[in-house]
Amino acid sequence: MLRAALKVGIRCYSNETKRFVVRQPKSSNRGLLIGIFGASFGLGWFVTQHMTFTDFMAKYMFDNVPENDEGLLKYKAQLQHRLDNLKVVQQLKQVGYTEIFPKAQNNKANKTLVDNTLMVPGGIAIAPRFFYDAKTKQTVGIYHLGMKLTGYPFLVHGGILATVMEDLMRVSVMLAKGVKSEKTKDLTLNYKFPTLANQFVVVRITQVEENGRNIKLHAELMDQSGDRTLVKGTGRFKC
Repeated sequence: MLRAALKVGIRCYSNETKRFVVRQPKSSNRGLLIGIFGASFGLGWFVTQHMTFTDFMAKYMFDNVPENDEGLLKYKAQLQHRLDNLKVVQQLKQVGYTEIFPKAQNNKANKTLVDNTLMVPGGIAIAPRFFYDAKTKQTVGIYHLGMKLTGYPFLVHGGILATVMEDLMRVSVMLAKGVKSEKTKDLTLNYKFPTLANQFVVVRITQVEENGRNIKLHAELMDQSGDRTLVKGTGRFKC
């Protein structure tokens, strides 16, 4: 009797349970559509803030074209104009830095990766500008880093940043020690923040330590406003 009663009870309980099952409503696609729209809008804003159409196309348009190509000349002129009007350029001149041209007399044997392989449209399309303070022996270099130098999308590869920082340090060694060549002993970097492509970066020497033929430099790489430090590093060289 008890077993039969339990079976009846279970059947009743099951029937009662079925009465209260409510079908779940289908999820709305509205949230997904809003998310897609927001992501597209954000990406579009990001791209337009940090690159021009010419910057983007330089990665593809100007490969293997003559140096006197009209489109390439206009692209370089546009970059030069942007460089001339950077706030940091005006500030450097106001605080006593002098523009110098330390690589003008270099022969091909002494030129660095920046001066050769990377000096292409979409890479480092125009020559960097250098400023020097003879009193403090501090050097500042301004480089334009294009789309071809990215690792992750829109972000400059860490190896390129190391190359640029070493390039500026080598210039600083030549100026501080009055030599035409030097040897890199080691380079240590600390990446603080991702570096966006298609912008100018400012590399500056913050401290110079001399010990005979050896010299140690402290440097930082900043965004084109000079307000945010992206990379810090030290380098040791022998003259």
